[in-house]
Amino acid sequence: MPIRIPDRYRLEMRLGRDGDIEEWLAADTSLDRPVLIRSLGPDSSSDRRSQFVASVSAAAKAHHPHLAKVFVVEETESGAYSVVEWTGGSSVADRIGASFGIELDEFLPNATGLAAALAELHAAGAVHGSIDLSAIAYTEDHPAKLGGFGRPYQGDVDGDVRALAAALETALTGEPPGGPPPSESIDGISPEIDRVLRGGQSGVYTAEQLEKALSAAPTPKKPSPSPKSFSRRLLLTAGGLVILAVGLVGFGALFGTPSESILPTPTTQPPTTTSTSQLPIDPAAPIITEVNSFDPFGEGGENDALVGNVIDGNVSTIWQTEQYRDAISTLKPGVGVVVTVTGVPGQMQLLGFTAGTGFEIRWAESMQGDPTTFERVAAGTSPAGTTTVELPGRDGGFWLLWLTELPIQPDGSYFAELSELRLRP
Repeated sequence: MPIRIPDRYRLEMRLGRDGDIEEWLAADTSLDRPVLIRSLGPDSSSDRRSQFVASVSAAAKAHHPHLAKVFVVEETESGAYSVVEWTGGSSVADRIGASFGIELDEFLPNATGLAAALAELHAAGAVHGSIDLSAIAYTEDHPAKLGGFGRPYQGDVDGDVRALAAALETALTGEPPGGPPPSESIDGISPEIDRVLRGGQSGVYTAEQLEKALSAAPTPKKPSPSPKSFSRRLLLTAGGLVILAVGLVGFGALFGTPSESILPTPTTQPPTTTSTSQLPIDPAAPIITEVNSFDPFGEGGENDALVGNVIDGNVSTIWQTEQYRDAISTLKPGVGVVVTVTGVPGQMQLLGFTAGTGFEIRWAESMQGDPTTFERVAAGTSPAGTTTVELPGRDGGFWLLWLTELPIQPDGSYFAELSELRLRP
């Protein structure tokens, strides 16, 4: 449970934890805007609370378009909290986890901006102390912004620059530093960018110098299509997927514990689909042509007005189930979202999916009114962050995300939220 905060902030959704800091999406009712609440609870020490307040207060003195704004920071009898700008709820770490980084043509403007933001932070006398990919917010609707203020210190000013340069390389390549330079794995990247990023990691730059070096680097060029050759990055990515698949089969633990595994469920009866539904995965991206809520055991709909948000490409919009006063399993078998698909998806990604939601993935060649008539292909409990499910090859048809357990919320109600449902080849 969060600590007590002023009544003007209405808690909307618990986002999880950033180390020992609890995070909530909240509404500032006085200014009618979303905000991020970061708090330390009563189990934190007085020294830790003092460090949190000092760190966030120092960050509040710096102002830059690529810094998350700090509105309030306060220590209370039961802990400490800060109120920070809501930047969309997606970090670069989330994007890397979903096989996205910062787009090539957006990389240098955002990288340069982040270095400039860090320079402003240092000029204000502040040290971040714990920069990584999860401290950098980034969505298609917002520029990359450095946040995560108030984490325990793990470095100094020089460490901030080294950590930012390392994070930027991973944001560009999708891989931790230490492998091939970015120019060797991504077409269109100049070796000058390699030199700048590796120089930042070795400590030869201040944040201001890193900004100037990045701003002077050649703009990456989008590669021309070339069907006769493959980039090294594609080969590395393919190899990584193979290793991931082998690991999933060998260890059966996608999210750390067997109870949270998202693995295909064996069927006890032969599939009733035709041979066309068992095609190998098509390299062409599958397309979602329609989305609907699915509530066959209720009133037929489940927040229909919001369901289109799960395929709008915007992680800041959400679909939310109805709020229930009792566990949904005591009321009905579940509720869900069904998408109509063309093509053969190999993977389903669920972004902004409330942690602790019990769910199943089901498929049918034609639309069915009973979820049990869909083929059950996977099941699990959603972890924090992006939920990724490997799918068997099914051509077209209807994919059902069936929610069988909804997490209990601080007000005692039960509901779940989902920002995006994406299908990948």
